[in-house]
Amino acid sequence: MRVIGLTGGVGAGKSLVLHILEEEYGAEVIKADDVAHELMEPGRDGYLAVIKALGDSILKPDGTIDRQLLSGRIFQDENTRKTVNGMIHPMVWKTIRDKISASQAGLIVVEFAIMGEKADSSYDEMWYVRASEQNRIRRLAENRGYTRERSERMIASQASESEFLARCDRVIENNGSIEEVKGQLAEILKSRG
Repeated sequence: MRVIGLTGGVGAGKSLVLHILEEEYGAEVIKADDVAHELMEPGRDGYLAVIKALGDSILKPDGTIDRQLLSGRIFQDENTRKTVNGMIHPMVWKTIRDKISASQAGLIVVEFAIMGEKADSSYDEMWYVRASEQNRIRRLAENRGYTRERSERMIASQASESEFLARCDRVIENNGSIEEVKGQLAEILKSRG
């Protein structure tokens, strides 16, 4: 079993890399955001912790967390981000470790945008998907409808390129074509170390 941690800033193209790994290499993909969303479902531990910390003003009328409202608060307020991340991240990493332990897959790729100390020991390698800030902002506008200001604020709130580079074993450049990305992945996966 080979376990890869895949990271990179918002808009870098992690989803493209995951799609290729899943479709062409049969990788089992675990997305930290999806795990976090599961933990934020009504009645789950993350949901209960966030409501306790932030109050029920972040709830929709149906009792679910208003993710857009929560996201806005997290990206605009450093203290809110630290509070929520401090509660949710340990739950996410524990759930991911449990999923890795239970998996029978030969290749597991865990995708996340936030560099966390506790996450690193679960992986054989850490890969960083890198794209220019200009490309990231363009992709976020095209794919998610984000304004330039929102994209810049999100990018600024994440780890710097030097932080990603310091923690990752390999870099996948994603400023060109899909074929270029596929070529890089083929080279990386031929080697074991």
